Amino acid sequence: MDITLVLLEISILIFFAELMRTSLRKFVPSIVGEIIAGMVLSPFAVGGLLDHILNLDLFSLNQYLLFLSEFSMILLIFSSGLEHGVSAIRSAGTFGFLGATAGALFPALVGILVFQGIGFDTSLILGTAIGATSLASAGSIISELRLKGKGVDLLMSMASSDDVVDLILLSVVLGTLAGATSVKSIATLVIYYIVAWIVIFVVAVRVIPMIANRLDEVYIEEFSMLVIFGLTAIMTALNFSPVISAFIAGVAMAESVKKERVRQIIDVLLAVFGSAFFVVVGLQVNLSGLTNFWLMAVELTVIAVIFKILGVLPFAYLGLRKWRSALAVSLAMVPRGETGLVVGSIGLSYNALNQNEFGALVFMAILTTVIGASFFKGMAHWLREE
Repeated sequence: MDITLVLLEISILIFFAELMRTSLRKFVPSIVGEIIAGMVLSPFAVGGLLDHILNLDLFSLNQYLLFLSEFSMILLIFSSGLEHGVSAIRSAGTFGFLGATAGALFPALVGILVFQGIGFDTSLILGTAIGATSLASAGSIISELRLKGKGVDLLMSMASSDDVVDLILLSVVLGTLAGATSVKSIATLVIYYIVAWIVIFVVAVRVIPMIANRLDEVYIEEFSMLVIFGLTAIMTALNFSPVISAFIAGVAMAESVKKERVRQIIDVLLAVFGSAFFVVVGLQVNLSGLTNFWLMAVELTVIAVIFKILGVLPFAYLGLRKWRSALAVSLAMVPRGETGLVVGSIGLSYNALNQNEFGALVFMAILTTVIGASFFKGMAHWLREE
């Protein structure tokens, strides 16, 4: 494959993603525009037509593009961990942690039960994908409306804990896909991943900031990359997903006094490559080859919305003592966005999902993001009362 064509493809995709994101930002969250850009320029749609007209293999899913997508995904999750930090996870409190746990497990377990008939591996991935919350869309609304107060603090801490719960669940699911089938082996796997996760997390958040704080400012860019990919290499060898290692690396670096410098570096990288993951997700959706996926997309969306709210709402109320504020927080937790798509992409790479199921997950992520962000924006003023 001609590397110059690959570089041209990447440049076109990133530019078109930015064009779609800015054009549609008044109507839908930014990641939806980026996914649509990928779907339009995919080899199954306009991209394939352009290839035929130009007699070029320009728009294709090649190994370089998949590498860039993986890099983009790791940066996104690292940025999420950097944003949260240990303090945000600690601040969840009892109600925040219980709400996040119930909000992640309720839709996940219901999804696994509902889709058992399709296949055990498939149901595990689908359940995990609809359990994860993405705060990107709600976070942008919080910044736009300059919301502050107890309700916003609870929302942010719940989202932080939700990420932790779902990433542990993802670790267990991937271990199960690797061969654990009996109750005993699955129980052993759960204990292993939880203990290993906690040990690595505690060591990372103590050792990494200590080293970063003693390093000269001139080395911090390279050290950040070393932390991300060094921890990824170690945890991948222990059968963890790169998603988990990137999150822990982000949380660890958030505890360093160099946090703001690291954030500047990551923001620059995300400004260029942040859309790559979502564009590639769109590129992988073959609408012409999908059959009867709409029903599954609707089922996934209904389960994702209803059971996320049922899991979060009671504990949000116990923390805020106001039903309207609790409902606003619950709706802000509805979007699946990048987290659900990351899980879906991993499922596709493990052959646990086919194109129909992956397409349904993509549309579930789009629908929940639009629904959650739209309703939250309409009810966000209730949090101002806190």
